[in-house]
Amino acid sequence: MLQDVNVGWSRLLKGRDGAMLGLISAGVGLHAFNQFAIVAALPPAAAEIGGTAYFSWAYTLYFLGSIAGGTGAAAMRDRFGPRASLVVSTLVFAFGGLLALSAPSFSWIMAARLFQGIADGLIVAICYSLIPANFPSALIARVFAVEAIVWAVAAIAGPLAGGLLTEAYSWRASFLAVAPFVLLLPFLALAAKPRMTEAAPVPFSIATIALCLAAAFVLSLSSVMSGGGMQAMTIAAGAALFLPALKLDGKIGPKLFPAGAFRLGSVLGHGFWVLLIMSASHSVGSVYLAMMIGAVFDFRPSVVGSIVVIMALTWSAVAVLVSRVAAVGSRERWMLSGALFQLLGFLALGTAFTMGSVMLLLVGQMAIGTGFGVAWANINQAAMEAAESTERDLASALLPTISTTGYAIGAGIAGMIATATGLVAGLESGDASASLWLYGTAAAGAALTFLFGFGIRLKRA
Repeated sequence: MLQDVNVGWSRLLKGRDGAMLGLISAGVGLHAFNQFAIVAALPPAAAEIGGTAYFSWAYTLYFLGSIAGGTGAAAMRDRFGPRASLVVSTLVFAFGGLLALSAPSFSWIMAARLFQGIADGLIVAICYSLIPANFPSALIARVFAVEAIVWAVAAIAGPLAGGLLTEAYSWRASFLAVAPFVLLLPFLALAAKPRMTEAAPVPFSIATIALCLAAAFVLSLSSVMSGGGMQAMTIAAGAALFLPALKLDGKIGPKLFPAGAFRLGSVLGHGFWVLLIMSASHSVGSVYLAMMIGAVFDFRPSVVGSIVVIMALTWSAVAVLVSRVAAVGSRERWMLSGALFQLLGFLALGTAFTMGSVMLLLVGQMAIGTGFGVAWANINQAAMEAAESTERDLASALLPTISTTGYAIGAGIAGMIATATGLVAGLESGDASASLWLYGTAAAGAALTFLFGFGIRLKRA
C-alpha cells in the first residue's frame, strides 16, 4: 500500500493521481450510466420487436455476464495487463451496444446485454483492483467519494439522456448514451500508467467461476417464476450453490477467493458479508420503489424520478464530507453507523407508503443515502487492506462483483415478496400494505449488516 504525507484533494485531482482517478471514474461511470440510460428503452424495444415475454431476461443475462466478468477480471488483468484488458473489454461492450442498436428481434438485445454484462463486470472489477496499488491509504476514501459523485451524476443524467434519445429518435438511440464513456475509457487506459502490487499472478479458476455462474443462474430464475413458492425455492437453491463454490475453491482448480473470504472472524470475511447484505437489502427496497411512489402519491414521472435519485445525491454529498475525517476511530464509528441509517430509512419508507407521508418518504431516501455515504468507502477500503499483500488485487477486483451479486439476490427476494403479497394488484386498488413486507425485510437485512459490521476494522498505519 502506498504511503504519502501529501494526501489532500489537490494531489488527487492532478498529475498521475488525477490520470488514474480519471481512468477509474470512466470505468465506474460507464458501469453506472449503462444501468440508468437504458431504463426507458427496454419497454418500447420489447413492445416493438416482440420481447415482452422475455423482458426480464435482458436484466438476468446482464447480471450473469457481470458476475462472469467480475470473477474472471483479476486473471485477465494479470495475463494481458490492465491497459490491454480494459481496451478489449471496452470493445466487447461496444460490440454489445451495436448488437442492440441493430437488433431485428429481442433475442439480439438479450445477447447484447450478456456481452455488455461481461464487459461491464470486467471493467469495473479491474478498475477497483487498481485502487490499492495506485493511491495511498489516506486517499482511498476520497477516491470512493469521487466515484459516489460519478454514480449520482449517472443516476440523474442517465435516465434523462436515455429518455430524451428514445423520445427524439427511437429506443435504439438510447444505447448510444454511453458512447462518451466508451470513447474515453480506452484513451485513459492507454494514457495512464497503472501500477500493480507485488501480488502473485491470479490464475483463471474455471471450476470456481463455473460454480458461481451456476449459482447465479439458478438464483436469477426467480425473476421469471410466477409462483411465490417456486421463487423462494430458486432463491434458496441459488444461494446454497454458492457454498460449494467457497468450499471447493482451490481444491478442484486454482483459488478464486482470497484467504478469509466470507469467513467469520476475518475482517475481509466480514467486509464481504456486509457488502453483500447491504446491497441485497437496498435492492429489496428499490426494485418497486418508483412504482410504489407513482401509485401511492400519484406523482408525475419526473417527480418520481427526482425522489428516486435523492438517495444517490445524498450518498455523494455525505461521502465527500466523511472523506475529510482522518482519525481511524472516528471513521470506524461512522462506518458502523451506516447500517443504522439504512435501518431508519427502510422503516421510514415502509411507514411512508402505508400512511401516505411525503415527508417520511424523503427522510427515508436521505437516510439510506446517508448510510451508504458514511459506510461504503470505509468498508471497501477495510476489505482491500485486510487481504494479504499477495491477494490484495484479487480481493479488490471481487468487491464490485459481490455487490452485484447482492443486488441480484435482493431483486429475487423483492420479486418473491411482491408475488406472495400481491403487491402490484394491491397498488392498483390503493392498498400499499405490502410495502411493510418489503421494507421490513430490507430493515432486517440492515440490522444483520450492523451486526456483521462489528467485525470490520480499518488498518492502522
